[in-house]
Amino acid sequence: MSIARFGIFNQTQRVKQQLFSSFHRNKSSLGLWDEDVNTDIKKKIEKHWTNEVVIKTSNNQQRSCYILPMFPYPSGNLHMGHVRVYSISDTITRFQHLNGIEVIHPIGWDAFGLPAENAALERNVPPDTWTKTNISSMKTQLQQLGFNFNWEREISTCDPRYYKWTQYIFLKLFENGLAYQNKAQVNWDPVDKTVLADEQVDDLGCSWRSGAKVEKKYLTQWFIKTTKLAKDLYEGLDSQELENWKDIINLQKHWIGECNGIVVTFTMKINDQIKCFDVWSPDPYKFIHGDFLLMHPSHALLQEIKDRNIKNMNCYNPISETTIPIYISDDVNYAEGRDVSIVCAMLDEEDYKIATTLYISTSAVKAHRLNIEHENKKAIDIARSKNVGGYFVSSKLKDWLISRQRYWGTPIPIIHCDKCGAVPVPYQDLPVKLPEINSVLPGIQTLDKIHDWVKCKCPKCFSIAKRETDTMDTFVDSSWYYYRFLDPTNKCVPFCKEAVENCVPVDIYVGGKEHAVLHLYYARFMSYFLHSLGWTPSQEPFKKLIVQGMVMGQSYKVKSTGKYIPPEEVEQFDKIYKEKNSGEPVIAQWEKMSKSKYNGENPNRLLTTYGCDTTRLMILADVPPATPRRWSDATLPGVLNWQHRLWMTIREFLKHRQNMATKNTLNSDEFEKHEAKIWDSRNFLTATTTFHFKYTQKLSVGISRLQSLTSVLRNVPPEVVARSKEFQKALASLIIMLSPVMPHFGSELWAGFLSAPNRVCDESNLIKWEESVLDQSWPIVDMNYKLSLLCKVDGADRCELKIEAKNLPNLQQDDALQMMLNEEAIKKTTKRGIYKTKYELYPDCRAILHIFTNRKEKAVQVKDSL
Repeated sequence: MSIARFGIFNQTQRVKQQLFSSFHRNKSSLGLWDEDVNTDIKKKIEKHWTNEVVIKTSNNQQRSCYILPMFPYPSGNLHMGHVRVYSISDTITRFQHLNGIEVIHPIGWDAFGLPAENAALERNVPPDTWTKTNISSMKTQLQQLGFNFNWEREISTCDPRYYKWTQYIFLKLFENGLAYQNKAQVNWDPVDKTVLADEQVDDLGCSWRSGAKVEKKYLTQWFIKTTKLAKDLYEGLDSQELENWKDIINLQKHWIGECNGIVVTFTMKINDQIKCFDVWSPDPYKFIHGDFLLMHPSHALLQEIKDRNIKNMNCYNPISETTIPIYISDDVNYAEGRDVSIVCAMLDEEDYKIATTLYISTSAVKAHRLNIEHENKKAIDIARSKNVGGYFVSSKLKDWLISRQRYWGTPIPIIHCDKCGAVPVPYQDLPVKLPEINSVLPGIQTLDKIHDWVKCKCPKCFSIAKRETDTMDTFVDSSWYYYRFLDPTNKCVPFCKEAVENCVPVDIYVGGKEHAVLHLYYARFMSYFLHSLGWTPSQEPFKKLIVQGMVMGQSYKVKSTGKYIPPEEVEQFDKIYKEKNSGEPVIAQWEKMSKSKYNGENPNRLLTTYGCDTTRLMILADVPPATPRRWSDATLPGVLNWQHRLWMTIREFLKHRQNMATKNTLNSDEFEKHEAKIWDSRNFLTATTTFHFKYTQKLSVGISRLQSLTSVLRNVPPEVVARSKEFQKALASLIIMLSPVMPHFGSELWAGFLSAPNRVCDESNLIKWEESVLDQSWPIVDMNYKLSLLCKVDGADRCELKIEAKNLPNLQQDDALQMMLNEEAIKKTTKRGIYKTKYELYPDCRAILHIFTNRKEKAVQVKDSL
């Protein structure tokens, strides 16, 4: 068999290309291929390539993609949840870069809040000092893990250059009637000395932070009127623009609730002051024709009455422009989440019964019936025209309480004047900075104790006034940060529309499921509000969600006492666990990692023991992102074995390419059979890896496909390794596709691959011989390879056809359906007719046609084929 048959370059061409390659490559291999790969070598590799794995952004690429992981609270040390979320986002970022897409992948710090303040108090240091130290520490750890963040976009919510714009947005909310102050019954944490939102109290009535039993207090607090946009937020969840939200849509809808009633703001006079309160009703006409209000004794406003005389109370109804009485009763079924109800006895039979039961006289029942639909519309129109409500909302949804009575938070930019009331700080005077604390005073520090800071002048009348001493809930800081990342140095506005125009909604948002209700709801509200101001091109902030499961550790607790004990104090007999010293039975279970449960894992230990690429691979392998991750070193052997096999593959590739002139024992047919198998495996595994990296983000499945391709390449004769064009192409494809997961290790494998002599000519130009692995292009299947067109009938796989890759992108749904209807398997299963179809086209991977038959008509659910 002649050497020319396999397209080997002549000596002159080879020398020229090697010289060109060595001149243009950034770095060469360490050349340790004769040694067995171990942790020491992997650490040398990571040190060698640490500066080379940084993706250099440019503005030359035509497309851009915004990949955003939720930014961390700077506790000082990364935990495994951090490692997981940022490994996911970084891998996707590197994948997109290999596809020629400019990627925005920023990071910052959710730096305000109680944990930092409490930790600073314990250490007798100012909160800002503690926070900055933690940020520095965590930033170093993130860089050690090789995450490719756009550090030039870095922001911190405790930086005045950031919270100036949080205050700016608050003032816009205030101007639009969406930020207001009101008396409310609140959850008071007696340990942390601050208000907690309802969602920050657990099922046992204890604080999510301190664990203390919360108390009920009546305080004047700041709210953001999120309920005004409730219906828009609810209906927006049905948008076709939202990808992969799955059960998060149901969580959001459950939180918002069905918007089947309207709110109107009433007023009443208490202790010579006018107070406002909201009344909710599913029947808007009652605001026109209502007889009286019913109020529960626990209503916040009733706590304000000095003499506790709550008889003969009246309030003003802005819709009917009349004064109507209020009756106090706890013997009424109020709507869920409400403690006041409007009664219209003359038009509602149930209301008439209530009035009769409570011996409340009402107007005589009218003989004629009103056009209720007309009266409903009339009431809504009046409420909206007078700006006193009229928006649809569920009964249970409350406005967002943002007041916090602690120092370490964004100051609320309001000044209280005895003459002018609540006056917004002028925009030109922002930011209202937190006063510096040089040394922490004993006990909890609050702004109201810093008198020099509190005392100020009213911007309107210039008389002596006081600053607002509450700070904002940290959820406010994180409700808009995704916009600031796109314009982080703007000194004139929070961000300009031009900077975000082609970047939002965020293409892929990655974070924990524990943030999929509150944070996501607040962020969506803020995005809708900013869009209403004309600042953004779209309402929704996030297009596709990747909600990763929690990282769990195995914990052990003594059965009789419930006391958690460390693993080293446990011994196992078959499947029975006992405490070593006492012999007491022990319960073993998987729980969220926690120091107190002795089931945590320190990322620093993993970095020190295995290196960053192995750590990243361990957290990504075996389990898809959405699935909870049971952390165990049991994953380690498989990961280390794959790295070992990859190392051996390059070693043998170099050896056999060097010795390719040795005797060839394979005949042409045998050689071509091996090439055909490699060709088929490369195309199939490239298609499936691409599918999971690009569309499903099930990175673990993509990794398993790369392991399969490795196995294929490990099982071919030396003659194929030495001479095969297909082996060379498949090996290059493998290294390129694994590089997003292991950028340092992949870079070393690629440098070794490039150093091999006797390259085989490849007309496909897959390999850019002069460039690093991170500057290659993601492999694509050959145009003559046949990809899958799968047909599912009522959720079950029924037929699979093969379509050449060059034709698949142009395959329309009607054509796919007609092709399937010609198949006997589909004819049989659709005899009763077709109710509906759904077509999923993934142009570079596969196509899936869903058919739903008439017999399933009443129970049709389009299953997630991913």
